[in-house]
Order: sequence, then structure tokens, then C-alpha cells
Amino acid sequence: MEENFINIWEKALEALKDETSQIAYKTYIEVMVPRLIDKNTVCFLAPSGYHIEICKKRYLDLIQNTLKILTSVDYKITFEAKDAIPENGEEALDEEIVKGQYANVEVGENAKIIPSVDVKRIKEEAGLNVSTVYSFDNFVIGSNNRFAQATAYSVSQNLGMTNPLYIYGGVGLGKTHLMQAIGNAVIDQDPSKKVIYCTGELFVNELIKAMLNPNMNDSFKKKFRNVDLLLIDDVQIIAGKDKCQEEFFHTFNSLFESGKQIVLTSEKSPKEINGLEDRLRTRFSMGVSVDIQTPDYETRVAILKKKAEEERYLIDDELIERIATRVKSNVRELEGVLKKLVAYTKFTNNPLTDDLVDNTIESILVKNTKILTSTLIMQVVAKFFNIKVTDLTSDKRSNTIAFPRQIAMYLCREVADMSFPAIGKDFGGRDHSTVLHAYSKIKDEYDNNADTKDLIDDIKKALERES
Repeated sequence: MEENFINIWEKALEALKDETSQIAYKTYIEVMVPRLIDKNTVCFLAPSGYHIEICKKRYLDLIQNTLKILTSVDYKITFEAKDAIPENGEEALDEEIVKGQYANVEVGENAKIIPSVDVKRIKEEAGLNVSTVYSFDNFVIGSNNRFAQATAYSVSQNLGMTNPLYIYGGVGLGKTHLMQAIGNAVIDQDPSKKVIYCTGELFVNELIKAMLNPNMNDSFKKKFRNVDLLLIDDVQIIAGKDKCQEEFFHTFNSLFESGKQIVLTSEKSPKEINGLEDRLRTRFSMGVSVDIQTPDYETRVAILKKKAEEERYLIDDELIERIATRVKSNVRELEGVLKKLVAYTKFTNNPLTDDLVDNTIESILVKNTKILTSTLIMQVVAKFFNIKVTDLTSDKRSNTIAFPRQIAMYLCREVADMSFPAIGKDFGGRDHSTVLHAYSKIKDEYDNNADTKDLIDDIKKALERES
């Protein structure tokens, strides 16, 4: 190790100490030790892989900029986990690598040459825009997601055997985590695999660009069809978009017929996606569909403990159990409450009281919950039947409008507990007797007609997802 760089790093530490909190500096910055240097390449030895992930995510740019200010050199920074290095580091060095790629690198005590395969670069070049934070190792398994996790892991080990894999469930339950874990696992096992991850929205946007610029059409098709694994998050967004569904249909067929793996996620099962073409609905259902439910109490506790461990939060079991009891909907809300409480104690140095915990939980639950109103119900019903919201409050009497309107009125009474006069007022100033008639008709249909019951139950599920 060049002595002048040790001096540089000591100066950098002084600057970084002022740019970060005391906890962050002590926990993640100060513990790193520079081990390799080759003019503009530095390898830092960190206590664990966990420390590396945090440093890459939060402090890498800050460290690089600090070093550049001090030296005018754009240092390339890599990391090595101390817990991954064998006791006799010298024996672990590959002499061919030392003589080749790192011929001029001075090797520090117990150092280990970084592998010649830069998996992160490969992921970026392959278009795998995933976070390495998401893996199968840190996915908390519970009764709500056990089958989904097992199936996703199986797919990552045997591409093309289960095709497509379709994962669905509500917001914040872990669909994206599992999808990105598949992508990470595949690239980690075989960096030569071609993987594309994108959201349904990004797919739509790129298709629109290709349509506006014919020269991009071939590159668009090549990007999404010349792959070993295609990961599309929130695929339901293509529903109702004819050109997008047409292009995705051909993309799907090309990959499927070539034995390439397709993984899709959605908030709904294929049969519940309104506006999805039947040919796509059939293809989405031809492989394995797995759903993720809301986590039970035991799983919620496990999720909170895992998050606290990853983020090095010091929090007692009683508080974790209190959060798990109150917050039941999804993982994001659980983690949101935990982060907010930890932030409070960090910046105020005040203890957590029962009132503070309850108020924090309540504030996040209220923030993430939409009030179930006639407006929300009309929006969901209109979207479900592919009509305009204004149609529901208009004087139009065709059955294509009247039936959805009656269902919307029924739901306002049934799930929002609105009075008949209030419902009539919101639906264009109708008389309460008209609303009563609509409610009675749909209730009778719901009780006696299986098709109507299934239809309304599907709309209720959609309302639950929206509220």
C-alpha cells in the first residue's frame, strides 16, 4: 500500500466525518480499510457483505467525490468482505490474475484479488436494472408466500422449465423482491446469461418510442427477444393498449417457442385483468401462477426482525410485536413504521413511548389508506366496465351504463355504508327511491345469480387494492 494514499485516506475520513452522521460514520465509513491500489483503483476491506451493500447504496458517490477533491483523481472503488476472505489470504491469490489484470497492484496483508468477472458491470450491460439488495437469502418466508418463493427459486435454477411464472398479489407484498431475486440468482450463477428486467410501464414507453422512430423498431425487438430471461414487473399496465398487447404477444411467443424463461408480476390474476386480450390471458395462465397474500402475524414479526438486523437497528421484541399487531397490510408499511421510529430516536435521542409508537403507526396507516368514497367506487366500477365515470352520473339508460351504475350504487351502500339520499346526490341528484331500487335489484342478483356474485366480488377485490 502506498504510504501517501494512507495519508490521503486519513484526510478523506476527516472530511467524511463531517458529511455523515456519527452513527453512519462509525458503522460504515470508519471501519473500511483500503487494501489494494493501482494508480486509480482502490479496494476497501469491509467487515461484511452487508456493510458493502450499504456503502455502495448510500456512500459510494460521497467517497469518490471526497477522494477526487483531495487528489483530482477519479478513483475506481471496489469492495471485499472480510468475512469472505480465508485466513491465509496469500494462498487464495490466483497467480495468473496477479500477473495479468492486476500486475501492478500492491497486495496488502490478507488481501484477496477481486474476481476478474465484474458481475455488477455485466448486470448493467445486460439491462438487469435490479438491486442486489433483493435475494432469496433475505426474503422472509411465511405461510403467505412459501409456495411463491419455492417456485421462484426453482425457476432461477431451471430456466424454461416453468414457463411463464406469473406472480400476483397486492402492493408491497414481495412480488418485485422475488422477481429481482430470480434475476440476481441467474446472473450470479452464469454471468453470460442475457437478462432483461423492466416494468410494464417502461415496456410501453419503449414501444411508443420505437413506433415514433421506425429505425428503433429492430433494436426494440432485439432487446426484448434476444434474451434468456425476461422479467416484466406490473404487466397489467399493458391491458387496454392494443398495440402494446400485440407486440407483447409476439415477444412472448418468440421467447416461449425458443425455450427462454418469462417471469411476470401483477396485482391481479390473469382472469381479473380487465382489458387483457384473451390470447394473452391464456398465455399468462399456461405456466404456473402463484399468489402472495398479506403476511400473518408471525411473518410480520420475522420481517421486522430481519429488517432491524439488516439496518442494525437496536429495537426490543416488545416494540416489534406491537408494530406487527397493528400493521397488517403489507411489508412496505411495516418497514415504514420501523424506519420512522428509528429516525425519531436517532435525531432526538428521546425514548420511544407507547403513545409515540401508536401515533407513528396511525400516521402511516392513514397516509397509505384511501377513504372509501362514492368517487373511488365510481372510478373502480367505470374502469372495470371500460366506461367513463361521467356515464355513471349521466341520464344514459342503456344497459351498458345502467347495470354498472346500479352496481356502483349497491357498493356505495354495501361497502361504504352511505345513506340512500347521499348516494342519490352523488349519482347526479337521483331520488333515494331510485337508489333503493338499484340496491335491491343488485342484492337479489348477488344472492341468486352466481355470475353476478363473482363479478361483484371481483370489483370488491379491486376496491380493496385501491383503498
